[in-house]
Amino acid sequence: MRVNVPVTFGVLHLAPLWPAFMAQHPKVTLDVTLSDRLVDLVDEGFDVAVRIARLQVSSLISRQLTTTRLILCASPEYLRRHGAPRHPAELAGHSVIAYSLLAAGDQWEFFSSQGSREPIQVKVSPRMRTNSGDTCTAAALQHMGLVLQPSFLVGPHLDSGALVEVMPGFRSTELGVYAVYPSRRQLTPKVRALIDFLVDAFRMRAWPA
Repeated sequence: MRVNVPVTFGVLHLAPLWPAFMAQHPKVTLDVTLSDRLVDLVDEGFDVAVRIARLQVSSLISRQLTTTRLILCASPEYLRRHGAPRHPAELAGHSVIAYSLLAAGDQWEFFSSQGSREPIQVKVSPRMRTNSGDTCTAAALQHMGLVLQPSFLVGPHLDSGALVEVMPGFRSTELGVYAVYPSRRQLTPKVRALIDFLVDAFRMRAWPA
């Protein structure tokens, strides 16, 4: 069974699950590809993929595993040197490290916690752009600037104090984590078994809110 998963999520949160799945299904073989590129499941021969996104309407069938929130954060040292923005409009005066595969690109979106449902969209001008979420986080840990990263990735650094959430009064986008496959006709018993396993595994998983 060929499986495609995002790199960092695959390493941190899926790799520890594979042994248990294999133990439960000893006749199943796995070919796991880690890539943040949006692969074509049919053309590239994947049975199932895990995707982190605001899922668009498509021919793919999906089951949600969990959610994750994009969190704006920086190191305490960066904030000591440059101050903390209090409103999205102030991001223009800060060094920004951008994840180049973010669907919204350089157009970051925030929602006020004061009740307004209208999004506040800000176009950022990154000092550094990379297709690696780990590189974004590493740069933030070295005091390079602000990053907008998923809670599953920066959560441990927020817990340790190495990174601090910025503008907590403005929440960014919530993304779904989905298992997707090409069509119901291709939901073989092994694919169903894997998806059911992942749904159960993430049912009790809690990311930073």
